[in-house]
Amino acid sequence: MASTPSWAVEHCALVAENLMLAARTAGLATCWIGFAQTYNTRRKGRARAAAGLPADRAVGHPASFPPPVPRKAADINWIG
Repeated sequence: MASTPSWAVEHCALVAENLMLAARTAGLATCWIGFAQTYNTRRKGRARAAAGLPADRAVGHPASFPPPVPRKAADINWIG
């Protein structure tokens, strides 16, 4: 399947999502923090240090996982 450069951002986001899901399956935690990366760069690393995040890791073992979000039952209407 050929892709065009115009879809590069979307493809990278999908790859990142799959990596984060695989990490969660392995009992690891990740976080999608594009804004925080820019903020941390502007603050010369102080934001990461203030949060207690090591500079050499983007994945780690969490103290705990948040509980699942409650979901409503699916409302399915079949046509036909």
